[in-house]
Amino acid sequence: MQFPSYIPVIESERRKRQIAGVVIEMFVWGYFLIFLTKVLICSIILPGVEYLAYNDPPNATALKIIESLDYDSRYFEFPWSWFFNIMALGAFIGFGISMKCKGFGSWIASISKLQVNNPEDSLKLTQHWKWARIEALILVIVTVITGWVLTNVSIAKIFQIDGLLGAGRLSLQLACGIPGVGENIGSSSLYDAMQWFLNLFVKLHNVFFANQVDLFSVSCQPNDLSYFSKALSKLAESIYLAFIATFFSVPVAFVLSFFASRNLTRHSRMMRFVYVLIRSYMNITRSIEPLIWAILFSVWIGIGPFAGSLALMIHSVSSLVKQYSEAVEGVEEGPIEALQATGATRVAIVWYAVVPQVILPFLAFTIYRWDINVRMATVIGLVGGGGIGSILIQEQMLARWTQVGSLAFLIFLVVWCMDFLSARIREAIQ
Repeated sequence: MQFPSYIPVIESERRKRQIAGVVIEMFVWGYFLIFLTKVLICSIILPGVEYLAYNDPPNATALKIIESLDYDSRYFEFPWSWFFNIMALGAFIGFGISMKCKGFGSWIASISKLQVNNPEDSLKLTQHWKWARIEALILVIVTVITGWVLTNVSIAKIFQIDGLLGAGRLSLQLACGIPGVGENIGSSSLYDAMQWFLNLFVKLHNVFFANQVDLFSVSCQPNDLSYFSKALSKLAESIYLAFIATFFSVPVAFVLSFFASRNLTRHSRMMRFVYVLIRSYMNITRSIEPLIWAILFSVWIGIGPFAGSLALMIHSVSSLVKQYSEAVEGVEEGPIEALQATGATRVAIVWYAVVPQVILPFLAFTIYRWDINVRMATVIGLVGGGGIGSILIQEQMLARWTQVGSLAFLIFLVVWCMDFLSARIREAIQ
């Protein structure tokens, strides 16, 4: 596989991109064959054939196919041996396509770097990789169909009456926990208005369908103020938990971000090794959800807000390093080259040429991370991380949905206030 000769690129760089293109093409065609086998054949075609085989009357041809394959949709699992063999076959096909024409792999491997200056050459390049664009479109379509099948998308389930009735009853109980919803204003309340509105849909259903369903008649018993005082103390615990996690993660992420930036670590092999090491570590820690970290620290140091703050801190450091380092990689090279020309040290270059350019993005990312941590602090309490989440999981397990509604309302108020304040702070620092 060769890139067109009229594209200006260093020969060593050309070879690296050719190899990358071959690898991508092999992966794409392996993915195509997996799709054809797992989704089209095993999840769509064979279940249809099985239905015909055991229908009344059974289809002899379909029954013969099912028996020859020993297929049973109730117990069928896609074997790993099939996966690897099909992936290998697809990789072989992708390798052959890479050698014969310009496919999707070579296009992706070069689209962000290769340039042509002659308009005629640009037209040739567009025609040369026309198949790559077709292949990319097929890849998108295949991915959409795969997601649709594997996630069992069903529009009918959204509108089934039993599910709608259950969702309506739960919504009424949750709304009852919001202060003022269940209080009467005159002869009725906002809760009564919600119930009347839901009953309109029930009456409409009873007019058009034979299966008659009962109207909503769920009573509301609002929570007293003493419950809110208990919840507010736990909510304050969640807010401070998020603050401590953010406060201690910022200096660590600030230092590590410069070592995780490609443009600042390419001058030596040692720095490139440090770059790969930090990036790998951050990718690993960021890929593990804070809930998992909270479970780990709850076992390590015990259940409570300290375990939750450590879990959020680990995840915050990884996320901030990624955001900070990407901001550093996007700085202007002019100030850096000017200080390099004067013989300045690497530390001086970073401090005087890089930091002034990234300080505002750093502040914006930090505020945004604190906003995320406040929301996550309510979730990690579900697994022993302290805060309002610890009460929320108890009420949910006891099916006390009115209390759950009150807690959700308090969480909403805090998230809304945090969003409002963070937006104003970002406006002030820009």
